[in-house]
Amino acid sequence: MVNLNCLPSDFLLARTSPDQIIAEIEEDFGFTSAVRDPFEDILDDLTGQLLSDPFKLTVGDSFGLSVGYSGNNRNATIFEGWYGNLHADRPHAEPTDSTSAIPKKRKRNANLYPLEFGDHCESNWYRKYLSPEVRDRTYVLSSRDRMGEFRCLFRMPLKKVDELVAMFLERGWINKTRKCSNDEQIKLKAELLIMGTLNVLGHNNPFRVISSNTEMSFTVHLHFFINFLDKMYSVRAEFIHLPRTRAELDEIMQRYAEKYIPGAGGSIDVVHMKWSACPAGDSNRAKGKEGYPTVAFEVITDFDRRILAISSIQFGTRNDKHIVKLDKAVAKIRDGWYSTVKWHCKDSRGRDKSAVGVYLICDGGYLRWPILICPYASAGVATLEGYFSSNLESVRKDVECVFGILKKRWWIVETGLRFRDIKVVEKIFVVSSMLHNFMLSEMEPHDSSHRVGRGGPIGNDGIWLQGPVAAPSKKGSRGKQSAAKEWSKRRRDLAEHLEYSKGFNKRTRNAA
Repeated sequence: MVNLNCLPSDFLLARTSPDQIIAEIEEDFGFTSAVRDPFEDILDDLTGQLLSDPFKLTVGDSFGLSVGYSGNNRNATIFEGWYGNLHADRPHAEPTDSTSAIPKKRKRNANLYPLEFGDHCESNWYRKYLSPEVRDRTYVLSSRDRMGEFRCLFRMPLKKVDELVAMFLERGWINKTRKCSNDEQIKLKAELLIMGTLNVLGHNNPFRVISSNTEMSFTVHLHFFINFLDKMYSVRAEFIHLPRTRAELDEIMQRYAEKYIPGAGGSIDVVHMKWSACPAGDSNRAKGKEGYPTVAFEVITDFDRRILAISSIQFGTRNDKHIVKLDKAVAKIRDGWYSTVKWHCKDSRGRDKSAVGVYLICDGGYLRWPILICPYASAGVATLEGYFSSNLESVRKDVECVFGILKKRWWIVETGLRFRDIKVVEKIFVVSSMLHNFMLSEMEPHDSSHRVGRGGPIGNDGIWLQGPVAAPSKKGSRGKQSAAKEWSKRRRDLAEHLEYSKGFNKRTRNAA
């Protein structure tokens, strides 16, 4: 017999009675009601498979049937196949709601704690440092006390923060928003954002720690931090540059000439920075002598600890001799107008000697170029070479002091960079160096007649390092041998100048 429960609903609704339905089926397939419908056997097999494992439809597929479920009892229903196609030309009734019900998406519960935007005037840093009642006090204390609370948190006095805020507002680097629509509000927001950025650079704090003090979300601080780096990096030439005029160069050279090193235009060395978030693909070429991934920068400074030039970022496995070939600033000193500058020194008998070309003082890890003068290796203190080496090492302290100041003021440079993008890592060091030059006017001078004695190198100064490769200088057709001879002669002349000048000054003082 034909099982009417297995027929599609639209087929049943188009017929008036069950007898009519059975008669039509028997007439089409040529069997009587006394004979068992062969499709019942197939349907029973399909029903058993579907109830046991609804995902096995091999039998139904082999007969061209499509099987679905209706209701909660998971009864098998044939809605396409032989029975459905027999009377396709006949009109079908519209499906009922029970057969066409589509499950609706569950309604989302309301937030238990809706998002609230904080008021900047209620933030901790505003009430403690920036409100009208305490702002004058913060201005005075942060300028007078280097070890005060404000300087400890933000590494610079409030007046320097105001200078940064004014620069950002004048250049349109901070725009008004719907919440900050007037000048007073946007200035307060800029102060809090810049103070948060300085706190991250100075202490390497997470951005979520900053948000609890400013009533701004950590994403706002993170996006502004990246924007701060981009904007400051774009104007790095205003803060870090080699001497642009002869007058600026003469001022620097005069400082070195007072220490019996005429012709010097600065000190040069390489510094390492720990790269905590170094990608695995860069780990091998970034892991140098320190044992952990680092990046390196070659820095040129003057006698007064001003940073004059910074090389491109280098991976930690490259040494000084390799990095100096890629440094554009060194190539500029070697091949630019600095190579035509004349200076004078004295020989061992006091006669004037002239030389051409500015040079840099360095340690013993560099190439034998005339523009790179280093101490003598393993020279006795009582010899002429040892006397010159001792004096040169004591003057070369300026670049080592700059590295120490950078790492102690901006702890993000010392404790490790948590950014994977190497361009962000480079911008962090360059911006930290820009802020170092920005703070030079606030540094207390420590002029002293005491000379720093010879000693071991600083542990973390970084002497062989490197990253993305720049094109090496192609200029300089002179061979290595002639350059080494000129380098040796220049260093010998400087040693004789020191011996004569120091002795002449002593004789002058004794005669007086």
